[in-house]
Amino acid sequence: QMCIRDRNEDEVFDPLASRRPRWTPEFVVAYLNRLGLNLSPSAIMGLMIVELVLVAMLWLALEFSVALLAALGLLLITHLALQALGARQKQRMLQTLPSFLNQVSRRLSAGVSVEHAFTDSMENIDGPLELAMRRVMQRVGLGLELHQAFEREARANGLKELLIISTSLHINEQFGGSIRAILDDIVHILRLDDLGKRELKAQTGETRITALVLTLLPLAMITLLTSMNPDFILQMWRDSLGKNLLMMAAVMQVLGAVFLWRMVRAI
Repeated sequence: QMCIRDRNEDEVFDPLASRRPRWTPEFVVAYLNRLGLNLSPSAIMGLMIVELVLVAMLWLALEFSVALLAALGLLLITHLALQALGARQKQRMLQTLPSFLNQVSRRLSAGVSVEHAFTDSMENIDGPLELAMRRVMQRVGLGLELHQAFEREARANGLKELLIISTSLHINEQFGGSIRAILDDIVHILRLDDLGKRELKAQTGETRITALVLTLLPLAMITLLTSMNPDFILQMWRDSLGKNLLMMAAVMQVLGAVFLWRMVRAI
């Protein structure tokens, strides 16, 4: 059992995690990694401070029930914004990855070693993929094998494409073969996958617009009603039954928006 535990610890060990400041909460880092965001410790701490300050201001300015609802709404908006930012970064990485692998393949055909081919190809990329590859090479410099470094980065970003590269490198190290041919096949698969996603997005555009309209329509209606007759909303808010109805409507609106968002993402 001790051998199995040691082996599992080796599989999840990430040397870059040991360089992270101890005051950085591990659960926050894991949450951001699941969203595909690799932020610096200072950015993580700044984000946490801003969230705590905003929640405290809501708590002091509003009564308990309203402050609780507003705080939950703020956290939900923050989560959706971070999720959208992480998805955007993942998309940019996937768009750059095929051309990067093509450069690696060309360097391999010139007789360069696998590790040097990846290192040299980093000079022609930028954006999230460049940062990810720099982290991969930092892990290699700290003692991990190349396929292990890609595996750690795939877990950190939640990208199965990097895990495929890690598996290909591991198989090539164990059994040999042409890593250049494997990378060319991966590039072909990535481009077919990107083409399929674009076609699916074009075919489901009407569904996405419908979900957006259904989400914004109740908000537009309550805004219009408040601007036309603000006393009506105030009277409802002063009444206990009306207050409960307004809070229930707000909760149902948030839940409906979340469900629609998840349904659209699942398409």
